[in-house]
Amino acid sequence: MEETLCVFLLISQLSVAVSGTLVVNVAQTFYQAEENHHITLEWTFTPKTLSSSNIYILCQQITDQRASRLFHLHEGVEVSESQDEQFSGRVQFDKDVLREGRLRLDVSRLRTEDSGLYLCEVNTESGSSSDKCRLSVTVIHQLTCQTEPNQAEEGGDVSLQCRLDPSVDLRRETLEFTRADLNREDDVVHLYRHEKDQTDPQMDQYRDRTTLIHEDLIRGIISLNISSLTLTDSGLYRCYVPGLADSCTITLTVVKKDKDNRTNTTIIESEKPGPKEEKDVDVIVVAVLAVLLFILGLIIGVLVKHRNLSICQRREGGGDQGRELADVD
Repeated sequence: MEETLCVFLLISQLSVAVSGTLVVNVAQTFYQAEENHHITLEWTFTPKTLSSSNIYILCQQITDQRASRLFHLHEGVEVSESQDEQFSGRVQFDKDVLREGRLRLDVSRLRTEDSGLYLCEVNTESGSSSDKCRLSVTVIHQLTCQTEPNQAEEGGDVSLQCRLDPSVDLRRETLEFTRADLNREDDVVHLYRHEKDQTDPQMDQYRDRTTLIHEDLIRGIISLNISSLTLTDSGLYRCYVPGLADSCTITLTVVKKDKDNRTNTTIIESEKPGPKEEKDVDVIVVAVLAVLLFILGLIIGVLVKHRNLSICQRREGGGDQGRELADVD
């Protein structure tokens, strides 16, 4: 703050000490631009100088906190090294119009901190003079709502949500939810003003059924909950922030609740085996197959054993008959 006062005192002293006839005028006293855009600040001075080497210019941004050097011209040569870091690489000087008695500075990629008072002092062989202008850089906010239609069942609840980008605290803003499809004056679904919910202008249809989540407003989120939905709640909802002059819309469709379908669905789903049940069934099937294979193996083993026994008995019977014939001979 002391540095700012010193700058003002210095300028005042220089203005008083002017002995020449140089007069500096700003093209316009107030400039307004949006963040990330560019602006051209312009001053004129008379009389025009014959040689640019005799021109000394100092332009500064003055705020409550400090004085920042925007542009410095020494003997017609730009001194970029003395420029404040805030403006480094963002200021373009038009040399061609300088001899015409015009100073044009194009400031690009504007930031909100560029807002403030800009004072430019010009020194030539004709004397010294200065003039000032004010610049206001505003932030571009975009309000966006849910792009896909919201669908909910009759008797249930729904949340309509919008977001502000970039995010800012919305608690002190006025917020309006209206029915954009009704085309009537009393179409207020919910109104928030002076940091409170206002129930007087609300439609009777929505009384005691809407809730604005105040905690979300700090993060730039507007969340409106509607409870005990009815079929007449279907429609187009408009979210509007008057302070930002921006709005968006959300489509809500309320469908009738079908109890029969819900019951049938529940029965079908309960009969359908889950992953664990399917695993148990697989284990049982494998066990049954193993038992059947074991029994089949036993049967085959018995049959093979019985067959081998019969063959042995036949062989033994044939040997006895041969011995009996030998004895007779």
